[in-house]
Amino acid sequence: MEPTISIPPGWHYPRFGFGQRTEHGQIIGLKYYAEDTYLADEYGAGWRYILLLDKHGEDEEHRTEDEINLLSPQELKTTLEAEIQNHQRQIQSLKHQLDAIPAIVLAANSTLGGTTQPSYPPLHDLVDAGKFILKEIAKHPDYLTLEYQPDLTIGDADTALSYLEVELELPGNSK
Repeated sequence: MEPTISIPPGWHYPRFGFGQRTEHGQIIGLKYYAEDTYLADEYGAGWRYILLLDKHGEDEEHRTEDEINLLSPQELKTTLEAEIQNHQRQIQSLKHQLDAIPAIVLAANSTLGGTTQPSYPPLHDLVDAGKFILKEIAKHPDYLTLEYQPDLTIGDADTALSYLEVELELPGNSK
């Protein structure tokens, strides 16, 4: 059974619904000021829409039906495509971080009765992961607000990893 919302007799139906995207934000709530009530006398009868301006914030706005303009189909398509791209970038970033986790595998059955040496991912992969993490740190809002002035910077660390990368690419060093 589909969930439903009942509109009392005498109230007109809202023109817009939950989740619709407008020029000001997404509709997250509705309220109705019925005729012959204090709120209707004070602010006008009809539907009020609560809009979330930014999904990463808590600010919301209240608008009347006359103040609501839905996004055009092209604007909605552009907005949704941008959100999809953003989510895909986040997925790629998470996959890259996941790949950067060192895999330590201990042999369950060792012939010597002890454990074997841990198995490490290729050094190239670790260098790539290190460079990625440095870039993420450099653009992190918490890092950007710090008054942090070390002798060696993130750029220095990135350069060191680049030199290591070059060293690994020399003949005989590609392990």
